[in-house]
Amino acid sequence: MVTVTSDTEFIIGIDFGHGETSAAFYGITTPEKKDLDILPGLNVIKSAVAILEQEGRESICVGESAIQNAPYAKDFQIAFKKRPSEMSEIERNRMVAFMKGVYSGILDRHPDYKSRKHVVYIARPSQDEKWKSEESAYIKIAEDAGLPVAGIQKESRAAYFRARTQPDSKIDSQVKEGVLIVDYGSSTIDFTYLNNKLQKPIDHGCDLGASEVERLLLDYAMEHPCDPYMHEFSKTYGKDKGSNPYNQMLYSFRKAKESFYGNKLQKFSLQFDYNDLTSSEESPICGFGGFKISKEDVNKILGLNNSEGYIEKVRSEVVKFKEEKLKDNKVVCVYLTGGASRMDFVRQIFMDVFNLNENQCPADDNPSVIVSQGVAHLSYADYVTAKKEEELRKIAQTAISQYDWSGNIREIVNKSIKAKIIDKAWDIMLAYERGDVYEYLSLTKDKYGDHYIGMEYEENGYQKVRNVRALKSKFTSTFEYLVHYDFAAECEKSITSYIVDSVIKKLKSALQAFEYNPSSSKSLKITGLSASITKSGAEQLSTRFTGDGKGHIIRDAVASCWMVMCDLDVYKDRWDSDRKQHYDYYRKYDSEIFSSYSWDVFLKNKINISGIDSAKQQTKSYVDLLIDDYVSYAKLAIFFK
Repeated sequence: MVTVTSDTEFIIGIDFGHGETSAAFYGITTPEKKDLDILPGLNVIKSAVAILEQEGRESICVGESAIQNAPYAKDFQIAFKKRPSEMSEIERNRMVAFMKGVYSGILDRHPDYKSRKHVVYIARPSQDEKWKSEESAYIKIAEDAGLPVAGIQKESRAAYFRARTQPDSKIDSQVKEGVLIVDYGSSTIDFTYLNNKLQKPIDHGCDLGASEVERLLLDYAMEHPCDPYMHEFSKTYGKDKGSNPYNQMLYSFRKAKESFYGNKLQKFSLQFDYNDLTSSEESPICGFGGFKISKEDVNKILGLNNSEGYIEKVRSEVVKFKEEKLKDNKVVCVYLTGGASRMDFVRQIFMDVFNLNENQCPADDNPSVIVSQGVAHLSYADYVTAKKEEELRKIAQTAISQYDWSGNIREIVNKSIKAKIIDKAWDIMLAYERGDVYEYLSLTKDKYGDHYIGMEYEENGYQKVRNVRALKSKFTSTFEYLVHYDFAAECEKSITSYIVDSVIKKLKSALQAFEYNPSSSKSLKITGLSASITKSGAEQLSTRFTGDGKGHIIRDAVASCWMVMCDLDVYKDRWDSDRKQHYDYYRKYDSEIFSSYSWDVFLKNKINISGIDSAKQQTKSYVDLLIDDYVSYAKLAIFFK
């Protein structure tokens, strides 16, 4: 792809539609914008291509010229737009030839463009689930056709953007509550919805474009011939849908369909010369014929009120879009565009589904060019917002790179771990003071001597004893358990808040400087962090409490009851007053467990933390989403002022 640079003069937006193709000009260095002729006097042409061969040399005809030359063509095709992954090599070559022919036609009509720096943007259907992964392949087709392609736009998004900038557009006032733009094309129906609560439009679409209408009518005509030649035509070409005669016949039905709906006729009718259709074949069919049916029969063929029919399938897709994509979002206006939006049943479907009247379902006056105009217009908005986007990304990159990820996350985690350890120790000492830390000992007098004289006996020869051994055991088991405890999960919220305040706050300030307030509906969520105490760390904590010599917490707490401490009796049942004194000693002297320096050393050497790089990447992805939302907003808002 090429890029828009400071010396690029203008943008050409091209809508290579399934049924029609149009192009538009949008000036970068001047405010000029206009539709572009592709063929003499035609800014909208039929999407048709014919490849002629004369004296061993190939030439390309497009649009009406292709249709006129179809009987003499080496290859002729209409309605050939597909996703690149669905194209055969022959079909891809046709698309390349068509794009090349369209672009050459524009340059032939405007020779000065050849020497002026410009870029081309093209359109694609709005169905992300089907087309998002196809973008690069579709752009490659345009590149192979020789187009200086700089990007791609969604068709309904482009239509929306152009529709809302029309001089008499009411969309901006209606969009506060909810506007749906429908681009009803030949191959797809594309939707774009926006209201003032959304940061960016809801895009969707389906493969039920209006080319299905002429195909169904032609199928019916071949099954119910109105002249003596149709049966022969159907038998010879009905199943060969790549043949020139079939495509010429299909084009005749398309023209008749456009006249039928465009002029609001009560009869669908057409006439054709079978000899013209088949003159290039070995055994041409000679004769004149035609086809005529009532509007009522047309509706039956299209399956009106038939759940399996085309019209009802379209209705089902609109209902599905409303229920699954829009959900609770309100629609106060449906703006219909695209060449096929002229079909009368289209408006009726949207009026029924969204409970609207005719005034709330306006149709575009010139639907054939709105997408190409929108592509050029929206691509200019891309260019304008790209500078702001670049500035925002630099701000975000600086904030992310300057943030001390390891140091800050470790500081938060270590603070949490320290608090957790201290709280656990408090809980144990409180439980001990209440008498809830104990063990059951056998009443064998030979082993324990007179320690149990006057004590209340328990059943089965065991006594509940609130002794120091039980207290030591409680501390040891608690700290051993903490080896397997993930502290990071508890402080992920604190980490997230700290990152939001330190990194994202800077970006949000920058966004607000661009008159944009990021939505709070999407919040950063950090996952995947892990923090634990090492086994040696747990042993160090246990030793600090349970060690035998002076300077160990439990031993010193017990010693506080005696003037002289000879030995620590770990089996002796401790009276309530003794346990209270032990607790008071801990509360006064050792509740912090370590000195500040010893804590720093412990937390530095005895804590393992992982997932910091992942937290950094998650934050970057979140920041990218904020910027993408801004860019989407800016493209839609840039022309409000």
